[in-house]
Amino acid sequence: MGAWGHGNLENDTVLDWVVDLLEAQDLELISEAIEMVHDGKYIDADTASIALGAIDILAAMHNKPGQEGYEEDLEEWISQHKGQGTELLLPAKKALGKILIDSELKELWEETDSFDEWVLTINELEGRLL
Repeated sequence: MGAWGHGNLENDTVLDWVVDLLEAQDLELISEAIEMVHDGKYIDADTASIALGAIDILAAMHNKPGQEGYEEDLEEWISQHKGQGTELLLPAKKALGKILIDSELKELWEETDSFDEWVLTINELEGRLL
């Protein structure tokens, strides 16, 4: 799974995606990450991981950052995009529900002793969106 913790930014897949996000001038990558969860297909682990990272960053852009903290360059990107993406909040909330119900990432976490902590992390993120 490439994860070293249950946090939304604690895996290799999402950190690779963040590198691309830092080069972006708009929210297209965040929007795409959320939309991919809603495309009607089974949600693979990479898609879910990237969506969770994108949603965490979206929450931070609306003054509700996670407890994990962010690297300095990501913190700067978030500051540059503060308040943007309000229209993505509801689709992001719905994406979290889909990931928790039926995704490969959920199945992978269910096989670990940290599943309950992962669910709490997702629920905490959902609380930060509203």
